[in-house]
Amino acid sequence: MFDVLIREAATRFGLGDKALPVTQMLLAYMTNRDTGGLAGFLEKFKAANLGPIVQSWLGGGPSAQPISNSQVETVLGGTGGLLSLITSRLAVNRDNVTSAIGYLLPAIVGRLTPGGSVPATVPPEVASLAAAGQSLLAAPSTAAAAAPAAGGGMMKWLPWVVVAAAALIGLSYCGKKTPAPDATVPPAASAPAEPAAVPPPVTPASEPPKASFGGGAPMAPASAPAEPASTVAAPADEPAGSAVVSLIDANTMPALKVYFDSGKTDVHADFAAKSADLVAYMKANPDAKAVISGFNDPTGNAAANAELSKNRAQAVQAALVSAGVAQDRTVLEKPAETTGTAASNAASRRVEVVLRK
Repeated sequence: MFDVLIREAATRFGLGDKALPVTQMLLAYMTNRDTGGLAGFLEKFKAANLGPIVQSWLGGGPSAQPISNSQVETVLGGTGGLLSLITSRLAVNRDNVTSAIGYLLPAIVGRLTPGGSVPATVPPEVASLAAAGQSLLAAPSTAAAAAPAAGGGMMKWLPWVVVAAAALIGLSYCGKKTPAPDATVPPAASAPAEPAAVPPPVTPASEPPKASFGGGAPMAPASAPAEPASTVAAPADEPAGSAVVSLIDANTMPALKVYFDSGKTDVHADFAAKSADLVAYMKANPDAKAVISGFNDPTGNAAANAELSKNRAQAVQAALVSAGVAQDRTVLEKPAETTGTAASNAASRRVEVVLRK
């Protein structure tokens, strides 16, 4: 239900494999019954004078208004707020999380409010994601989880330190001179006091093995327990070269990402099949236009890259026309930033197609 959104958050905001748990924690916070469920969550935004923005999200669609990072901070920031919980549990950059949540909120609220009304319950798939997110919210923060382990390492040596100190005090006491015996009484020969036994130090599991006294093979250290496998699913791999990816944008409308080989403008042969949903939507919505924007990686000459981005956008425009879209319903739009806008060079060599009404 949210797979495309999660992949977009992973690449667009640098969250990588943390995009899934961020979404899970957001859903848990949004649907928490103790705070009024989804209706209670939306009331927080209305209380911050963001009611018109929230209203535009209900039911989804092209009228959904964006929300800024500062507005997200106003509602979800603060001590103990969602942003603090996510950053402390997942050890991720707060600005990246704030931007990702601003991107996710309109689309998620739109899909959870079909027909523009807030439901009493959420679909089972959403409930499952929220349950996983609730477990993450209840877990200790990364710093708090590390503190007991550090303390335990000191405490396990404390008994031996106490015993050793007591033994040293005993030895010091026994070493003191006793008063000279009476001259008329021959002193009795006394056996020297046996020093108190000091227990051998315990070798930590991480210390290298030591050779046995008999010259045999060294003792092998106890093996450390295997690290548990990660329960967080990794996002889908980015295309390494020419490819076409169909997706649903934040306004719940079909969109495309067309990737290119380095220095090339050839559109992948899958374009007709991958663009079918977008073309069908445009045929059903005559007021929709396809906005086409080209991007490039940061390598090479800047002027040549700008021309390459333009040529790629024109190639995608031609492919849309071949797929049945009238050319006057396509718009070539140069983005504010065209270079290095993705996590890798391969992901930066792309053209994006979004619908606008």
